[in-house]
Amino acid sequence: MIIGILVFKTLPMYLYGDNILFDASRHIVVLSFGLYFLYYLIIQNKENWKLNYIIFSTGILCFMAVQRIIAGAHNEYGVLLGFAVAGFSIFGPLWLEERK
Repeated sequence: MIIGILVFKTLPMYLYGDNILFDASRHIVVLSFGLYFLYYLIIQNKENWKLNYIIFSTGILCFMAVQRIIAGAHNEYGVLLGFAVAGFSIFGPLWLEERK
């Protein structure tokens, strides 16, 4: 996750300046990690809470994405790049573990 933020957030800002919109949204990445952390520690073993938590998490992430676009901090590419970094950071290690 830190490598993704450095490559897709810090490097474009260094190359193109601080006022760009297509850099990865750090808010989305950190919020995704926090929600996954809560899921892993609290909700993972409670079968009847999983669907409700997934719906809740999706709603919060969509709200944050729309807020970042309306505030003018990112465009659609920056938000999608934030989702991609978060998804790869969370599901990449899980996929590699399942392959073994």
